[in-house]
Amino acid sequence: MNNKYELDATALREAMKGAGTDEGAIIAITKFRNNNERQIIRQMYSASFGRNLIADLEDELSGNFKNTVIGMYLSPVEYDVSELYKAFKGAGTDDDSVIEIIGTRNNRRLHDIKTLYKQKHGETLEARVKDETSGDYRNLLIALLACSRDESNAINQSQVEKDVDGLYKAGEGKLGTDEETFIRIFTLRNPAHLSNMNMYYKYRYKKSLFEVIDSEFSGNVKNLLKTILHSHINPSDYFADRIYKACKGAGTNDKVLVRSLITTDESLLFEIKKIYASKFGITLEDQIISETSGDYQSMLLGLVSS
Repeated sequence: MNNKYELDATALREAMKGAGTDEGAIIAITKFRNNNERQIIRQMYSASFGRNLIADLEDELSGNFKNTVIGMYLSPVEYDVSELYKAFKGAGTDDDSVIEIIGTRNNRRLHDIKTLYKQKHGETLEARVKDETSGDYRNLLIALLACSRDESNAINQSQVEKDVDGLYKAGEGKLGTDEETFIRIFTLRNPAHLSNMNMYYKYRYKKSLFEVIDSEFSGNVKNLLKTILHSHINPSDYFADRIYKACKGAGTNDKVLVRSLITTDESLLFEIKKIYASKFGITLEDQIISETSGDYQSMLLGLVSS
């Protein structure tokens, strides 16, 4: 079995040795391996050549193609940590990336992200979040990083109704907004509970919770609350929307496009492709063809078609 991955590692080294780079060979190997297999290839590359595959890819590739290939060779947790670090680096914070990653991940993934972030960067993720954010947005992020969400998917209808009543009284039913109630419920309840809560709120008060969040909140805290609700109720639909918005209008938000595809590969991509064609009237493959070109396009098409 290891022989297959040793051959892959050797082929990758050959593709990057000497003058020029054989991008086609890199694409051919990368697109036919899942993430677990790519981790074995990384190990074989190091064992065979005493070199770091990620570092060599960094040196040999460029642009969006480089970002895609490296993202595919990182483990899911490594990738999230890398994206978060980049979001905090330099002047200003890339809140869109922070919201997507922290708002959509489950307890285990967030716990592993926190552990690796501390190992790699010598500070806790919570400390970095506190330095980079403020107010209710910061409180909501820190509450999510407590990793205390119920993940049983059990539904207690009386608790659903109690939460809906609590959210109404904290929002539409009063002057101003009791943000703490929204933060507590949105960070502790399981996906099935959140879904039933949204349906019951609409039945009881003729508005979805998305509409309530739009009217009661603004800025990053609004975006994060909507991300939590959408991604936990229907993650495939959430990421289909992310991809569509990344491609819509003038220019392409390649960062969001690449991260959405890498994040959902092997888990949600099949469902996303069905939703995408139905919801937006274009296949995901055709969307990628219209928005990208060259080796970058070939790598993304390999990712979504494999």
